[in-house]
Amino acid sequence: MNMFTKALLAPLAAAAALATGIGPAEAQSAASGQLKTAIIFNIIRFVDFAPEGDATLSVCLLRSASAPREFGSLNGQRVGNRTIAVRAIDAASAGGCDVVYLGTGINDLPRARQRGVLVIGEGPGFVGAGGTIGLVQTGSQIRFEINVRAAREARLAISSKLLRLASRIQQ
Repeated sequence: MNMFTKALLAPLAAAAALATGIGPAEAQSAASGQLKTAIIFNIIRFVDFAPEGDATLSVCLLRSASAPREFGSLNGQRVGNRTIAVRAIDAASAGGCDVVYLGTGINDLPRARQRGVLVIGEGPGFVGAGGTIGLVQTGSQIRFEINVRAAREARLAISSKLLRLASRIQQ
């Protein structure tokens, strides 16, 4: 296991470990939410957003998405020289967002796709429908898929390190 993989997996393991002290169903749900939040944070770290004129990296959550409540923990985190600001939006209000999380809202994808916006969602068909990054649950594991064409169309540069960790890459 190389240093990058260890650096990426360490926060994920820590997030999963935080789910102790509650019942099994809540623990699984909390651990899943923490894991998704950690994965998304680490994904954001390996995407170049252009231009970087603003000191704030705006992470927008679709109001209708079943976003993990742990997403609020991203607020104030640093990514490079930018600080994450989390806010809730409607699908038509993706302007001003650097990252949009749609959850399973694949129908909102066309309105969220814009130049410079990383669109993240969930489900096996998300990247195939044009999303940039899709979280896919396989058994008890959460993996991610990347749509390189969608990233290119949005003028986003995804690190080769992140591409190597993806479970599937759609050209």
